[in-house]
Amino acid sequence: MADESITARRTWLALTLATVIAAGSSIAVLLAFLSGKIDGQIQPGGLLALGLAAVPFAFLVLAFGSKHPSPAAATVVAMLLSIVVAVPVLAVARDVVTGMVAGYGAGAVIALRFDPERHSRLGRWISVGVVTAYVFVLLRTVTEAGLVAGPLLPLFAVGVADLFSERKRRIVSS
Repeated sequence: MADESITARRTWLALTLATVIAAGSSIAVLLAFLSGKIDGQIQPGGLLALGLAAVPFAFLVLAFGSKHPSPAAATVVAMLLSIVVAVPVLAVARDVVTGMVAGYGAGAVIALRFDPERHSRLGRWISVGVVTAYVFVLLRTVTEAGLVAGPLLPLFAVGVADLFSERKRRIVSS
């Protein structure tokens, strides 16, 4: 299974499905944090649990959808790495969305199948950093746009980084 070729269509389908799950997860987490501010009551437990429980499924869909050679291990590592990245970013940025963007992006770097001949891990990490910084700035300037863009960008950023890597390698080889 490790030497099976993966098509761009399958990669983008996996990225799209994982993004839908990630967006649903992000909405649930955001509603959990905002519910106390709207109602005056703080009981975010159910929504928070639902949102956080969906995170591994996004990575699982991404790993299986992209035909990762070891999807279960990639999902576990992606989940652990997303926590390790998201918590400090959340603490520094002081907002949940930026932390979730960084966490989802970090997990996607691991969960999405990596082909060393075609892709660049450095490019993936740079794209995650750029998207995280972009959402951080967007949340402070146009909050609504940041809330919409936050859940949608991190996984696609990793896919776009792979596209740029493949394009660069094609240009260099020709």
